[in-house]
Amino acid sequence: MSTIDTICLSRSEAKSAGCTGALLGGDYSEERESLLTRLWRLYCTLAAKRRGRLALGELSEWQLKDIGVCEKDARQESSVPFWR
Repeated sequence: MSTIDTICLSRSEAKSAGCTGALLGGDYSEERESLLTRLWRLYCTLAAKRRGRLALGELSEWQLKDIGVCEKDARQESSVPFWR
């Protein structure tokens, strides 16, 4: 068994042993699409957090008081990097 076949079989048992021995062990477009979908969802989630934090940073003192957040906490949260 070649190295490529071994790699192929380790990927979900090569789609039920349908491995052809092609480069990277066959067609994995569904896995790639799934990865791109997950990356896009992660990006959208992080972008939404960032937009929310930027909006929080722009609220006035009386608007913050209206939603029950002190100014110090709001400014601290708005300075948090988008990846957290």
